[in-house]
Amino acid sequence: MKRIRIKDIATRAGVSTGTVDRVLHQRGEVSVAARSKVNKALEELGYERNFLASTLAFNRTYTIGVLLPFPETDDYWQAINQGVIRAQQTLQHFGLAMQCHYFELANPRHFAECANRLLADPPAAFLFAPLFQLEGQELAQRLQAMAVPYLMINSQLPHANALCYVGQDAYQAGFLAGRLLGQAIPTAALPLLLHLDQDAANAPHLQAKAHGFKAYFTQQGLPQPQVIEREIKHFNSPTELLTTLQAILNEEPKIGGIFVTNSRAHLVAAAWTASSQPHLPLIGFDPLPANLAALRQGKIHALIHQHPKAQGYLGLLTLSDHLLRKATIPPLKLLPLDIVLRENMDYLDGWDILVGLV
Repeated sequence: MKRIRIKDIATRAGVSTGTVDRVLHQRGEVSVAARSKVNKALEELGYERNFLASTLAFNRTYTIGVLLPFPETDDYWQAINQGVIRAQQTLQHFGLAMQCHYFELANPRHFAECANRLLADPPAAFLFAPLFQLEGQELAQRLQAMAVPYLMINSQLPHANALCYVGQDAYQAGFLAGRLLGQAIPTAALPLLLHLDQDAANAPHLQAKAHGFKAYFTQQGLPQPQVIEREIKHFNSPTELLTTLQAILNEEPKIGGIFVTNSRAHLVAAAWTASSQPHLPLIGFDPLPANLAALRQGKIHALIHQHPKAQGYLGLLTLSDHLLRKATIPPLKLLPLDIVLRENMDYLDGWDILVGLV
């Protein structure tokens, strides 16, 4: 491969070598027009910045702020945090530092407090999971005002002007869940859309899944079934959860299957074990250990994999590309919506191995 010199870039761009040097090393004043010419020449020549040498040479460190729920909350957030840590280990020699703050999962006020602490000394970029619609939009507006590039994972806020979103297409995930459940329940049965969450109305990812789920049944050419939607705020006690579920079924006896909009389907399966009623088809998210155990036992019909570890890993790598290589970042990096059944549950590590997560 031919070596590309600063002189070659300057000739192609029609600027001085000093201008090229200032653009490459981000120092000094460069006009917008000249910078545009240099960047175009870099792209045409296929120039790849040696960002390791660049960051070491100038002793430059970028800090990325990370705002996530406490990893010990459950296995899902533990997996996302593992992905972030794995990416940090990969990038630790490239002049990147990470400042993490963790918030209580069901506490939007604590989310806002942690965001305030991170922004007291603004980082070079920001990665967060906007689990709360209102508080997430407020944070996004503050980041925009401070000119701090930010990336969202797990949940996508509409019109947030983020650098990138890394995660699942929540609407399509809900639509896929509708298809899976629609094929598993009798024709005359009704589907139950179940939020195991303390404030589903303020959770954009849950609402998007709900819209997709309902859209599947709406788009069928057959007489439209009614989608029963319920929210259960207290779900950690199997006895209390079972009592609530039985009350829902007594109220709506035509329910023939259940879709849980997050990774807590195993809680429904565990509660159902204490009941004498037969198991209804149950669709949920993510092959976490408790979900896989219920899937293997036939208590969960299918799981949709959202690749939480990859969300954290690719999120941090994407921000590093933006900071270190000034790479053009696509606004969406959607991960595959894999269907996990008993027949393929023992082959889940293949994709993680492929992208270096295990």
